[in-house]
Amino acid sequence: MENHINILSYCPLFKNKSKNEITDILSKTKYKITTYHKNDFIFRADESPIYIGIVLSGSIEVQNNLKSGKYFNILYKNRGEVFGGALAFSDIPISQFDVIAKTYCEIMLISRQSVLDVLFKDSIIAYNIMNTFAKSVMKLNKKVELFSYSSIKQKIAYSLLCNLKPDENIINLPYSKKAWAEHLNVSRSSLSRELKYLIDKGTIKINNKQIQVLKKEQLEYILDDI
Repeated sequence: MENHINILSYCPLFKNKSKNEITDILSKTKYKITTYHKNDFIFRADESPIYIGIVLSGSIEVQNNLKSGKYFNILYKNRGEVFGGALAFSDIPISQFDVIAKTYCEIMLISRQSVLDVLFKDSIIAYNIMNTFAKSVMKLNKKVELFSYSSIKQKIAYSLLCNLKPDENIINLPYSKKAWAEHLNVSRSSLSRELKYLIDKGTIKINNKQIQVLKKEQLEYILDDI
């Protein structure tokens, strides 16, 4: 459990809480720790989840299932990140989202009732929960904006600019190119072709999962080129 506490100390849900405080809070909280293999379902679209989840190891993704039978990836969550809040607390049934393990992972599932009975009674954690949910909404808004761009170049440019921190020109991708292509809802070959174009133009430089943006203004121009 000590290793889990170390991970939870970096979780945004427990921001500004000491390890001893986290241990005390968990002693009053109803939760379970479950392991999943790659491609296992954590929450299915036809279920009504009663938990929020924290990734203790590995990574997960949230998929939106379309009526056509196709799907696209909405969010990725890695170690220490929170997921499932909107699913657990929505009054309206949300039936099109699956939460799937992208790798072997270990998940802490905290019951919805414990969130209400224990966590929300702590003002610091209550603020952290609301802040975490607000950031998730912002990520979804970015996803919607991403799909408003028609060309693959624009989607790549938007994705790079969103991941670029102020006053920095290095991006460390949190996922593989295959996962990135899925995130952009494009084929991997199309992604590779457009990345090569940006490299040849001197806009970016790539070294494995590290991308150096050499001409930020060129990426901004691509977005404005409607």
